[in-house]
Amino acid sequence: MEPVDLLLITWNRRHYVEKTLENLLKSDANFRLYCWDNNSEDGTAEIIAALDDPRVVKKHFSKDNVKQREPSLWFFGQAQSDVVGKIDDDILFPPGWIETIAPLIRSNKQFGLLSCWNYMENDWNENLAKEKIINLGGDRFFQNTWVGGTSFLARLENLMPYIHKNPNAPGFPIDQYLMTQSGLINGYPLPLMFAHHMDDPRSEHYIADKTGSIAATGSATARRLGFESSEMYGQWIANDAKKTLEEPIREQLKQWRIDNDTSTLGRVRRKLHGYLQRKGGC
Repeated sequence: MEPVDLLLITWNRRHYVEKTLENLLKSDANFRLYCWDNNSEDGTAEIIAALDDPRVVKKHFSKDNVKQREPSLWFFGQAQSDVVGKIDDDILFPPGWIETIAPLIRSNKQFGLLSCWNYMENDWNENLAKEKIINLGGDRFFQNTWVGGTSFLARLENLMPYIHKNPNAPGFPIDQYLMTQSGLINGYPLPLMFAHHMDDPRSEHYIADKTGSIAATGSATARRLGFESSEMYGQWIANDAKKTLEEPIREQLKQWRIDNDTSTLGRVRRKLHGYLQRKGGC
């Protein structure tokens, strides 16, 4: 199999990234790894600098924490493969995930991002997901408007047209909603491959301080959403998994259009939609 190119962005996650790299590099998968460190101060940068594996082909050490957009655009310009992916620094990958997903991506240009499931294994419920399971080319997929940016592969040519125009958009700078609206298929091959998220408070690898604060983990999602405790964050992840399984793609796209409509009518619709949600309406 031809190699795929992977991007790893790190920032102050030594307690996780050591396990992530050990898990990734012990596999025999054919990949090239591009590393970008966002000015880590906890020893993470030193771990990246010391990597000695022929599959690690580029290392960049930023003077500032520039989050994900700049590293991603750097990676797109450096990548040599037709198939690329992003991995997170707090994930344990299932055996064979690259060997399974890469051929699927290469077999059909209709695929956008195909990923491992990065919630907990017991968050998966095929009965809840059944309305979003599709058959394509003899294979089954759980289709969703988006996948988490932790363990996915995609055709590079299918990513470039969907780079977020908003430079301040959080996370991986690809508009997966626009990809879905354009007819590309994002989702998860079945049977699922489970990528273990160590920064989920329900994980045995999770690290928090004695008060249960999320401060010790450095989770970008937890900080962005303002959770005060690990317990609250863990419950939110479980609820988010259930919503992902059940929420129809048409409803996800409907909300995306409302959120991105900058007209006066769009602002009115957002206020009305929020009011109806608070009142238990549509």
